[in-house]
Amino acid sequence: MAFDPTLKHPLYEAFCPSWRLMRDCMDGEDAIKQRGEVYLPMKSGTRAIENPENRQRAYDAYKLRAEFPELVAPTVRGSTGTILDKPAVIELPAAMEGLKEKATRDGLTLDALHRRIALELLITGRYGLLPGISPSGDPYLAGYIAESVVNWDSESGGEPDYAVLDESGIVLNRETNEWEERCQYRQCLMDAGRYVSRVWTQTASGWVSSDDVFALDRRQRPLTEFPFVFINANDLSATPDDVPLYGLGKISVRIYRLDADYVFALHMTSEPTPWANGFSDPAEAVRNGQAPTTLGSSKLWLLPEGAQAGYLEFTGPGLEAQKTAIQDSLARAVMFGAQIIADTSKTAESGEAKKTRLGNQTSTLKTIAINSAAGLEKALKNLAKWIGEDPNKVKVTPNLDFFDRTLTAQEITAIVTGWQSGAYSWRSAFDRLQKGGIIPDDRTPEEELDLIDQDEFDRDGSEERAALNLPTKQSAE
Repeated sequence: MAFDPTLKHPLYEAFCPSWRLMRDCMDGEDAIKQRGEVYLPMKSGTRAIENPENRQRAYDAYKLRAEFPELVAPTVRGSTGTILDKPAVIELPAAMEGLKEKATRDGLTLDALHRRIALELLITGRYGLLPGISPSGDPYLAGYIAESVVNWDSESGGEPDYAVLDESGIVLNRETNEWEERCQYRQCLMDAGRYVSRVWTQTASGWVSSDDVFALDRRQRPLTEFPFVFINANDLSATPDDVPLYGLGKISVRIYRLDADYVFALHMTSEPTPWANGFSDPAEAVRNGQAPTTLGSSKLWLLPEGAQAGYLEFTGPGLEAQKTAIQDSLARAVMFGAQIIADTSKTAESGEAKKTRLGNQTSTLKTIAINSAAGLEKALKNLAKWIGEDPNKVKVTPNLDFFDRTLTAQEITAIVTGWQSGAYSWRSAFDRLQKGGIIPDDRTPEEELDLIDQDEFDRDGSEERAALNLPTKQSAE
């Protein structure tokens, strides 16, 4: 049987629907509506319409009136901003410092790549990194979203040593100036203890493989470790994790369906329908122009003796029940982190209040921050080994302090009082004040003490300076 690079891991097939839902929710209302009945089933009454064109028009109108709640995209972007509001501290060997400014072939910085990893972990819970060496000899990292890592395996049952990566996309044919589809997969594996990769390209005659490429370090020695790094929301294993915000995506779709029914009901019932009786043959009366067919102060109605007229109006509780269901679903969405995580006002909400508001999501964000940094660090270490640098010099330290750190006046007083009473050291007080945003992050304890000494000198010497007619600090400034 010929090799088929498009075959997928069973777990890929299991997780793919949740990844697709999250992608569509991220893309918003237009993407959701393009998927039609996948997210908004046709009403039974509409499906009963025999004429296909009329049935489709009725469904299109039903779908057009519905509104999809934009909850997932703001939450993902807000959470990413919260995690990386303060970039991770990245330490590299001197030979790899250039990666900080250009880490990928398309020019992403390391900070930007880290942001992309965190974003993808929030959307699908999965991302992959493959170190590489460009033809010019420059190291880089190639990123792969969850849907692009189609197959994987481990012969020993431990660390993965096999992966198939979908690199398909559109490429520009510069001879014709047309963009063309290219189906391409990269097969990565260990062969007799050496890392090798080959590229499979689809042609008119079938799948064609490139020659095997054995990765060599700068001393022309084969790479003996599998370099591809799997990054999940909870760990660095090859097995996919549950999508962190999948519950929010499902609630968003639920609200979309409820809104479609609610707005449809409003459309059908919001405008009262006029009625009139007293005609022995209503159809004949309409044809002869005897029965009223228009409304307005300029239109005279002439009804038979004893006839009546009025309006049909909706009076049932169904609409209120639908509205309540939507509100309940929105409340559930807030529990999944539907509100944007942003520092809107440092004075209006303290760090502790924000922690309370975010609840359990804090642990999710910290886990993603830790794993995104750990995955990036592992890929950089693999790259360091490849180019002959010391991997122990690679370190990625994530920011885990997500919340407003500004201390109140009472908190500052308590910290200083605790230090003065001998409850803890000056260094401990300094660290707390720095974390609280009172002392700049880039200032050392020694620098702060020097500034304190300078202040004491200025204060103590002010009278003597004045007597000697020497400039004080303020006059000098």
